[in-house]
Amino acid sequence: EGVDFRSLLRRNVEELAGVVKALNGEYVLPAVGGDLLRDGPGVLPTGRNIHALDPYRMPSPAAADRGARVAQAILDQHTAANDGAYPETVSVNLWGLDAIKTKGESVGIVLELVGARAVKE
Repeated sequence: EGVDFRSLLRRNVEELAGVVKALNGEYVLPAVGGDLLRDGPGVLPTGRNIHALDPYRMPSPAAADRGARVAQAILDQHTAANDGAYPETVSVNLWGLDAIKTKGESVGIVLELVGARAVKE
């Protein structure tokens, strides 16, 4: 695995080539971006037109679990304070940066609140 990382890191010259292509109005191959340590070698090589919200990776299993627990806590707190009545409305912030940092925890909250689950293809 270390050898794979090394070979991908040696391709870092593609970063400048990608910038030059973009400045020339040329096509730059899209790819999922992220953090090398957190997301692994799939974020390499650099120099591609990155996007951070990958529907195939969000929510991660851990984020779905955390989101489910948060959603249940929201419901438990509301029902305890309102004689067992469930909330009529709930607001969840689906802000991109939060979703990126938590790997989709907010998506996990919404899925739990509506009684759905993510199906990975």
